[in-house]
Amino acid sequence: MVVADKKVLVVGMRASGISACSLLKEKKAEVYCYDDYVNPLENEFKNLKGRPLEEIFDGLSLIVISPSIPNGHEVMKHAKELKVPVISELELGCSFLRAPKIAVTGTNGKTTTVCMLQKIMSNSGLNVKTMGNIGYPVSQVVLDKSKMDYAVIEASSFQLEYIKNFYPRIAVIMNLAPDHMERYDKFSDYINAKKNIFKNQKKDDILLLNYDDKNVRAAAEGCRSRIIWISTKKSLSPVCIKDNYYYFEDSALCHIKESKVKGEHNRFNLLVAMNIGALVGCRREHMLNLIKDYNPLPHRIEYVTSINGKHFYNDSKGTNIHACRFAINSLEDSIGLIMGGSDKNEDYCEFFENIDEKVKYIVVTGNNADKIYSAALKMGFCGIKVVDTLKTGLEELIAREDIKNVLFSPSAASFDRYTNYAERGDVFKGLVYEINL
Repeated sequence: MVVADKKVLVVGMRASGISACSLLKEKKAEVYCYDDYVNPLENEFKNLKGRPLEEIFDGLSLIVISPSIPNGHEVMKHAKELKVPVISELELGCSFLRAPKIAVTGTNGKTTTVCMLQKIMSNSGLNVKTMGNIGYPVSQVVLDKSKMDYAVIEASSFQLEYIKNFYPRIAVIMNLAPDHMERYDKFSDYINAKKNIFKNQKKDDILLLNYDDKNVRAAAEGCRSRIIWISTKKSLSPVCIKDNYYYFEDSALCHIKESKVKGEHNRFNLLVAMNIGALVGCRREHMLNLIKDYNPLPHRIEYVTSINGKHFYNDSKGTNIHACRFAINSLEDSIGLIMGGSDKNEDYCEFFENIDEKVKYIVVTGNNADKIYSAALKMGFCGIKVVDTLKTGLEELIAREDIKNVLFSPSAASFDRYTNYAERGDVFKGLVYEINL
């Protein structure tokens, strides 16, 4: 990508925006930024917020947007009218990143799978760097001059929405379910953004897809790359599950219960990581080490503690209905569920229409508590109560004798009360540790 001497505007000055500005400066671009709130690099990159749009767009060659910038932002609308090219920070960074790329997207399981890939590939002797939506901007990796055998990228729909030439040697779509519907007009728009991960792949590139997800199967139409189907129910890939054993090249590795991570979704995550591992040369011992030694990430169906026979689980990263279902399916015995937060325009009626019978009672709190409560009653689920605080909800579930598992899986974003899902999860764990039964 040639940016030297061109006027480039970076919209959104958080981690990815800051890295994008620094990379563009290194590449000799004329860099400006636009941030609605605080510009931490005001002295280095002039913030054009508040300037007339005509001035901002005068001579502008390119816009680089951060993932948090919505399509309805005034700069984005004006860019569309004037046909000024817009790319994501992912596109910018990857245009200067020379390492072979492995990219993972999907509604849930991206971060876990990327971390699994980092572990299995590193253990096999490969130099691997993780980046993207996992928290480390690709542009920063380029600036750091990091040497690597593979770049493992977690890609969100927001990042993939504005790619131009980006393509990974190996791509993955984990699953597809309604998410971020506060940003997309239709579910199909969200899916199309995810499909961009393989848009530029060629026939020799590889695409791993979830055979068990009907939305993913439908999304494969028109794909040019070689597809490897991954399933927890059928033996379709070199590493698969047969009769409750992990298999590699028709030879058993170990029983599925030997893994520290629980649930069918985590078995799928492991299969993705091991199949990619097989593609890049990982051996049986590396797969066995991953299965037996990988520890679950915090805030993802994270076991907190047990008190007087009740087990407490923190799934604060469960920011959508799809993730909440994964969490419910992962637990045995009766469940008391805590839901609610910042709304993402999801349809909770569909959740309550097919709710697992293990869920005995639900408490809801947060900005969308009334919406979730109304959806439950509409679909005939009456074991639900709106509470003012997370602490009150926890106390409600502790008092119920018919509940063995207390699961905090909000099925909503955290921004109504917390900075992010991690802060929200830490608050929940703190409340659990304060319990005195």
